[in-house]
Order: sequence, then C-alpha cells, then structure tokens
Amino acid sequence: MTKLTLDLQTSAEVLGTTPDHFLAWLQSEQPSGIITLDTQPQVSIFTLARILDTTAQELLNLLSISKDKDLLEPQVNSSTQETDTEVPIWESFTTFAQSIPPEVLDRLPTDGAANHDHYLYGSPKQSA
Repeated sequence: MTKLTLDLQTSAEVLGTTPDHFLAWLQSEQPSGIITLDTQPQVSIFTLARILDTTAQELLNLLSISKDKDLLEPQVNSSTQETDTEVPIWESFTTFAQSIPPEVLDRLPTDGAANHDHYLYGSPKQSA
C-alpha cells in the first residue's frame, strides 16, 4: 500500500536537504499538510509535490521508479528489525539514476547545462 505521508528524514531526502534544515523551514513557513505523530512530523505527499511544483502523482511515480529502493516503503534491516535511515543521499540518487530506462535518458536534452534556465523557467535558449 502506498503511504501518503513521509517521515522527516525521507521528506528531506526527497527535497535534497538535511532533516534539520527542512525542520527549520517547516517551523518558519508552517505549510499545510504536516501531521505530527509521536512527536515526529509526517509530511503529506501533496505538500511535498506542492513544494517541488509538481503533482502528487508525478512525485509518487518518481519515488516508486527505483527498482532497488522505494522511498515510499520503510527499509527494514532484517537482523535488527529496525528502520534503516542511514543511506547517504548520493547512494539513493545513484540507485534512482541507474533505474531510469535508457529510452527515457535518450529523450533528455543534450544542452541541459547550457540551457537549464530555458528548460526550468522557459527563458530563451542560449546559443552554443
């Protein structure tokens, strides 16, 4: 079953920041969609999608695309039965990047570095 809230650690990982920075931001901005369970904030998938300026479905697809690690499911260490939250973000990114099908990678622009403003914000393309 898909979870519709993520813990602070996972939410920060999705956003590419640390839990401390994300918690400070949550406390200062007080966005809707934050639930506190057992003194731990849980962030709605809809709130994360709004922060990332995407749809909840797109975010769910992104989080579920990884074959090796699904951020929507807790990672359990079978020897201790504890949730494993000690995966460095670069390993999560590497796992995610390796799960992207080649046909999707082939559709990415080859001038993305030079024209990132064009692809992100619609600015005119820069000449090469």
